[in-house]
Amino acid sequence: MKRYVGAFFQWLLTMNTVWGLMIVTSFFLTVYRQYSPKEVMTDSSAWREGPNRVTIRINTGKETREVVTPIHCHGRNFQVESARSDGATTGELVARVLRVEPRLGEKLALVWQSHEAGEFTVLVNEAPVGKGKLVNLYALTDAALDYAKKAFELGLGLVSTMVLFLGLMKVGEDAGLVQFVARLMRPAIKRLFPEVPPEHPAVGAIIMNFTTSVLGLGNAATPFGLKAMNELQSLNPHKTVASNPMVVLLGWNTAGFAIIPTSMLAVRKAAGCSDVFQIIGPCMVAGLASTITAITLARLLGKLPMFSVEAALAEESGEAAEEASSQHSEDPQASQGGETEADTNSQEKE
Repeated sequence: MKRYVGAFFQWLLTMNTVWGLMIVTSFFLTVYRQYSPKEVMTDSSAWREGPNRVTIRINTGKETREVVTPIHCHGRNFQVESARSDGATTGELVARVLRVEPRLGEKLALVWQSHEAGEFTVLVNEAPVGKGKLVNLYALTDAALDYAKKAFELGLGLVSTMVLFLGLMKVGEDAGLVQFVARLMRPAIKRLFPEVPPEHPAVGAIIMNFTTSVLGLGNAATPFGLKAMNELQSLNPHKTVASNPMVVLLGWNTAGFAIIPTSMLAVRKAAGCSDVFQIIGPCMVAGLASTITAITLARLLGKLPMFSVEAALAEESGEAAEEASSQHSEDPQASQGGETEADTNSQEKE
């Protein structure tokens, strides 16, 4: 049973599942908000004895329309009369007041309905009592198509800017800048990865991964990171558990310290920012702080017993034993049949 629960949560936490659940949830929430009545809580002081005027104003983005509904108040009883909407007929109303319900204390709930999308404002006797946003399925579809178009336009601008920065970095690589930074970082690599032999191929891949990451060459850092992980796996005595150098390397690449954040600069340029280089200082400080935190925690947590390799191996062996026992208990007839067959063979030999 525990195995199936773990498999369910593993499926639930995958990226495609999360996106699918978000899409389905947004669809059902949109349908619910479109067809369910809306409520605006008002104070009893907003109403006066006798005739009252309720105005619901909806801005759809293209036009603003309003519905005026007379409501007659007599004590705590409210009578909704025929509404009018900018000279339109009753069938073309963008909103309808359904009722006014007394609630606890001095609160009164104005219940109304609308299938439009946009920003609304509710006024009682020309005094605003509530505002918010309305959504419907048409608005959800239009927003999805609109943001898809914006993403495409942003991607085009991002590609052109990334090509420019990667070209400049390629010039620096041919000029020996990457090799120079690699020589400077070699002592730091030895301190961060003392378990790796100095002449092992993993050291060169790690240095190139660190160098390209610092210079903002994210596309170039990825293959070097994969190469470094592959080389570190060859040094790993326990193939099913990540070693300490592998965890440190993953922490570095996750934190993402860079002197020139080319991806962020490209995004700001594609979005139309006037000063794209304004974020270089804050990005360096934030990236340095996150990198120091990631590496420090990777080194310190690795020394704790609960995060050690031995604990991971013990947990893995325990899960394997539990799985084997569950399979044995689920198929007792097969085991009994195997024992009977073994007894028969032994008797024949005798």
